[in-house]
Amino acid sequence: MKLTKIVSFRLPLIVCLLTCGLLYCFSYFIERWFEKLSVHQNVSELTSVISSIERELTYYSQDDNRDEFFQSLLLILTGHHRLFVYIVDDSGKILYRTRGPNLSIALKSADFEEIITKHTTTVSNVNQSSYRIAASRVITDQNKQYTTIVAVGRDLQIEFIRRLRKGLKILIGISCILALIGSFISIYLTQKPINRLIKKIERINLKNLNHRISTSSVPVKYVSLVRAFNKMLNRMEDVFQRQRNFTADIAHEMRTPITNLTTQTQIVLSNARTTEEYREILYSNLEEYERMSQMISDMLFLAQADNRQLVPNLVDINLHNMMVMICDYFEPLADEKAIKFELEGECCHILGDRMMLARAISNILSNAIRYTPENGIIKITLAQVSENRVKAVISNPGKKIDSRHLPHLFDRFYRVDESRHRNGNNTSGTGIGLAIVKSIIDTHKGNITVESDEQSTRFIINLPTAIQPLFNIKVTD
Repeated sequence: MKLTKIVSFRLPLIVCLLTCGLLYCFSYFIERWFEKLSVHQNVSELTSVISSIERELTYYSQDDNRDEFFQSLLLILTGHHRLFVYIVDDSGKILYRTRGPNLSIALKSADFEEIITKHTTTVSNVNQSSYRIAASRVITDQNKQYTTIVAVGRDLQIEFIRRLRKGLKILIGISCILALIGSFISIYLTQKPINRLIKKIERINLKNLNHRISTSSVPVKYVSLVRAFNKMLNRMEDVFQRQRNFTADIAHEMRTPITNLTTQTQIVLSNARTTEEYREILYSNLEEYERMSQMISDMLFLAQADNRQLVPNLVDINLHNMMVMICDYFEPLADEKAIKFELEGECCHILGDRMMLARAISNILSNAIRYTPENGIIKITLAQVSENRVKAVISNPGKKIDSRHLPHLFDRFYRVDESRHRNGNNTSGTGIGLAIVKSIIDTHKGNITVESDEQSTRFIINLPTAIQPLFNIKVTD
């Protein structure tokens, strides 16, 4: 909420500053454009008048056409507002001047000769008024030299630009205020549905994780956000549900051996026993302790996998030879049910942790033996999928697993039915075994899937030949 308030004030302020900046730049360019336009108009007007006067002076004769010259000057100046002319000869005698400012002071200016030679103009203040002045010098046929000074008043233009600047400042101020108010209103209207959404989200806690926000109650532009949030809630609810189930299952699994130990101890203490009876009870208790120790070790292994703390000790592994060794290890257990192993295919060597991969394959084969009927055949197929990946398929005949159970087989303590409880001889019956398998395969940057039909259940393992992260690699025979 504090962040929302900060944004509510900061964003309008930023919009206001941006508006001020843009309008100031726009006003600056408008003002400069008008100034350049007025200068251009003044220069054009002065140049035109001087050119006309120079032309008349060229034909001017003080004796013959004096009156005609003055009439021509009047015609030239007609239509020019606030234009002033000052003409003197080489002796300083005034030939013609208009009423207005005393332009003779321009003759004393230091840059007067530069104005004539370079045909430029200058700005001069006379009697608290500003004028743009141009000058020229003409020599007539009678070798008479005349200097012409022409000035145009700038007061109206200066006043116009001053008022324009003042108007633009007022416009900038009003625009900034409107932008600030508009930003506040816009943010308020925009945040109103967000605030409602935040209140709905704040009401969701561990007790009502099953609550979902309806997409029909939010604006269209927030529908995708609500859907993403609902999906996140689904994942969170699933994680918490699995965590609750996991806690309940581990408590149940730990309670069974503890109950057995307590019961056996109470029975032993109820009456005097012989040394041999005590020995049998201790052996029975030892089995329960070993089972609990194995379960705790498995849980610690899964905790390391969850926290990405499993670091495989990479060595060169011949996957075919490993499968042969594991099958030989399980052969006595398979012989009890007259089960046979069939190993097919070849693949290249891979880099992996020998102990981890052996444990994963052993867990799968242990499950396969448990659920394969007597006289069945467990098939192991190896294949080279590509240059960088190998595939191992372990299939066993037996009862089909319903498709709704397949995605959860690698969850901890998940059982397809009640018949799949721990049998007392193998800790993998707790439902941790396949979770360990998945953790090991994931640590090796591979993936494992399971398929099941009326003919068989198949565990499909895909492994890379090498793992990208830098671990210590040992090459063995």
